[in-house]
Amino acid sequence: MLVAAPCVAYANPVVINPASLLAFWVVVLFALVVEAGIAALVVTFSGMSPLRVFLGFLAGNAGVYFFAFRPLLDRETIPLTALELGVVTVDAAVIKLLSAIEAFQRDNFTGLSWLRAIIAAVAGNAFSYFIGRVVSNPY
Repeated sequence: MLVAAPCVAYANPVVINPASLLAFWVVVLFALVVEAGIAALVVTFSGMSPLRVFLGFLAGNAGVYFFAFRPLLDRETIPLTALELGVVTVDAAVIKLLSAIEAFQRDNFTGLSWLRAIIAAVAGNAFSYFIGRVVSNPY
């Protein structure tokens, strides 16, 4: 995770060459799915339901990406690094919010710390970055 930490600055699919609009949306979808999956796996260790967290975080993360990140990125008023830091913070808050809802908890739920929520958000965003980079430069 420490090796991937510098990559979090460019985690969301922004480095994709949108030569094909269809390819861009496929990559965004897969990046969001992988990001939600990684985050769900991380919080599973706290006793959260992985499938429900996956679905809830996928919806929340897609909302953040399409309604906050992309519009702010297109305006080019906020530096990308600051924007990504904001996305990771909001993602961690979404994860923490999901942990407070009983439907996302299993019987062995022990509570979710902010540290684990941040780790889940960072890990998910880092893998999202790798998907964008691999698809942009496959060779």
